[in-house]
Amino acid sequence: MSKTFYQLYHANLAFSAIEEESLGDVIDKTYFALLYFVQKTKIKVALEISGYSLQKIQELRPSWIELFKTLYSEGLVELVGSGYMQIIAPLVPYKVNIINQQMGIAVYKTILDISPTIAYVNEQVFSKSLVDIYREAGYKALMMEWNNSVAIHKEWQKDYAYTPLYVEGVESKLPLLWTDSILFQQFQRTVHTQQSFQDYFDFFHNYVDELHQCVSIYSSDLEVFNYRPGRFETEAIIEQDEWKNIAKLSVELCNIGEFLLPSEILQKYQSKATISLTNSSHPIIIKKQDKYSLSRWAGCGRDANFINTLCYQYFQQIKKSQDQENWQNLLHFWGSDYRTHTTKKKWQKALDFFEHNLVKISDQKEKNYAETDIKLIHSDNILVFKKGSLEVSFLLKKGLALHSVFKNEKKLPFGTVKHGELSHISHVADFFTGISVIESAQTKKVTDLVKVEEYSFTQQKEELYTISTKIILHDIATLYKSWQIDTQNNTISLTIKLHLKKLIVGSIRLGSFSMLHKNKELFYICKNGGNKDEKYSLKDTKINQQAPKSLLQSSQGGLGLTDNSITFKIEQGEDVRLTIDKEKSFPFVMLEHHQDTRKQLTRLHFSVQELDDTLKENREKLQRDFFVKYTINL
Repeated sequence: MSKTFYQLYHANLAFSAIEEESLGDVIDKTYFALLYFVQKTKIKVALEISGYSLQKIQELRPSWIELFKTLYSEGLVELVGSGYMQIIAPLVPYKVNIINQQMGIAVYKTILDISPTIAYVNEQVFSKSLVDIYREAGYKALMMEWNNSVAIHKEWQKDYAYTPLYVEGVESKLPLLWTDSILFQQFQRTVHTQQSFQDYFDFFHNYVDELHQCVSIYSSDLEVFNYRPGRFETEAIIEQDEWKNIAKLSVELCNIGEFLLPSEILQKYQSKATISLTNSSHPIIIKKQDKYSLSRWAGCGRDANFINTLCYQYFQQIKKSQDQENWQNLLHFWGSDYRTHTTKKKWQKALDFFEHNLVKISDQKEKNYAETDIKLIHSDNILVFKKGSLEVSFLLKKGLALHSVFKNEKKLPFGTVKHGELSHISHVADFFTGISVIESAQTKKVTDLVKVEEYSFTQQKEELYTISTKIILHDIATLYKSWQIDTQNNTISLTIKLHLKKLIVGSIRLGSFSMLHKNKELFYICKNGGNKDEKYSLKDTKINQQAPKSLLQSSQGGLGLTDNSITFKIEQGEDVRLTIDKEKSFPFVMLEHHQDTRKQLTRLHFSVQELDDTLKENREKLQRDFFVKYTINL
């Protein structure tokens, strides 16, 4: 059976490892080379490019724009949408995402007079909400990776790989055209002369099923051919003109199939089947191999927690603004360019921008009150706060961890899960709320589960009370922990400040939350970049997002919580809702869930740093404090 092929080249001049002064060289060696390849071979390709990148091309190499328009008019190239910047959408608020797409489309129309109908999901990082966002922006179809999606859906039919499908959002659906990371990496290796053409075709015929109707030949970076961005020490050496290799390989592929544009593939093939890419264990899908985790944009790089916090603070400052320049600045610094492998020069540019444009948030100091209606009971290990029908207790020998909460004589499901409450051998431990853990090869595992010798109790206003302590974590850090009990609004808040004394090449997780409940139907509800809640059942589900993948990858996944909250909905029980103060700090949140014989253990971990191949030993981390603050509704 003759096959149809499609190629997509991902173009992004906001490439983390490329300095701005090199952009002209990048355009000459790769962007022009792509168009010359199409012009010479007449092989059709798709180009996905951000609005920002188009603006830089217009500024630096305007003749490229004219050549692209010519090839587009001849039906040889197709524009695939990206947004104004390449942003990890499941980690940022809905308003930022929709403005990113709208501004991108406006730039495409202004510079190219084209409104793309297909969007390539940024960095192939997908959440269910993105379908609704792209549809709202005006897109008619999406492109997303097959490999990691099928890995978590063993129930999918085999022929799902062979043709476009429909992908579910929260409230809508769109046609979906697959990309394939294994295929594109094989193509890239062959072009880089790391393997022979014969090796490639042997692989190809073995990998591609006879029933494949359409095959994604390439769907990744444009800037890696005849140029090296400088991300890795092991990048392939340029041994020959790689665009000649691309032309030769593509022409040979034409002997067994035909290259079409993505829009032509969608017109020719379209299954009626509708699928959901995500599930409760993987609400956010990540591209390529296991070394890729959501943490690389949320907790690694030079200091992703810090720049995400600065971006969120600036977003709060401008979110009602009509000034396009304000939004371009926000999108620019929230782009993936300033995470992962960003250069020192780019990092300093971001810090300088926020230093001059961000209105500083000052902590409000409340007046202290005297209160006579409070019972604070101090025993050898337990500190108990009592007021009216509320009783909150803390563990003095375990770093002031939250022990339990009783409201109207009913115990709420969160606090400390004690040894013996669960029966499976892997759950025979204590699981705390409010615990912090630093873990690295150098320091081993360091926690704040120490005896609290001193604490303070203050009242800020009529029904707002604070219990605080300071904990010395060896020679590594000083941790300040503060519990705030609001008896008027029925909330408990935890604030942790960590002052590092040495650089940590590992994970730093502050204030983990633990919840135990009977085996009833349980859901978690949150937003992952969209305007609508995503709801997932935890029934018969095991989730270990916080668990390391390897010695060099400290986590497996995470949540966006892009409206800052998560709700656990318990069958025949009261909901448990947590809200994070992201203006204080923008932590990476990971979910853990385990089934036991008659109970379920659910935990949340709040990370300010994770470990992977992008983590940089940034000396500036020792000049700032790490924070986490969240509130639990009672």
